[in-house]
Amino acid sequence: MDFIEDYPKLEPAQKDHFQSVVTRLLSGAVLTPGSPLKVDPDWRFSERYRELIDSYLRLGGWRFDIDLGLRMARAVHEAGTQRVRFTKLESLVLCALRLYYHEQMRLATDQERCAISAGEIRERLIQAGRPAAQLSPRLLAHALRKLARHLLVSIT
Repeated sequence: MDFIEDYPKLEPAQKDHFQSVVTRLLSGAVLTPGSPLKVDPDWRFSERYRELIDSYLRLGGWRFDIDLGLRMARAVHEAGTQRVRFTKLESLVLCALRLYYHEQMRLATDQERCAISAGEIRERLIQAGRPAAQLSPRLLAHALRKLARHLLVSIT
């Protein structure tokens, strides 16, 4: 699909949905299908019109990265301009959280979210070999706030 040729053929409601999806992608969101009982309509739209979305994003130096196997989609800047750099600690915290998330999802409970305390994260990192002296509450809180700022975790 070519954006310049195919976009005018969309109905007004589809054009509005297109604008909503592209705005969401360019704001840094990662689209996922959602839960089986409540499918994200933006995911369905992006699956159906992925070539059109990609064509539009390429006009501005972006590309539409959709992985149907992992079931996630995002906008990626070709030159890497909008890329975020994490410190080693921030990356380790993110990996520990990812592992914890997968452990919780394997339990097959009815919850869509999982929660862990900062103390439990600290203990997991110490068990993984990180020296306790390098995991002060202040440094850990700073790493979690940075991850929350980029919408990777939510702090409650």
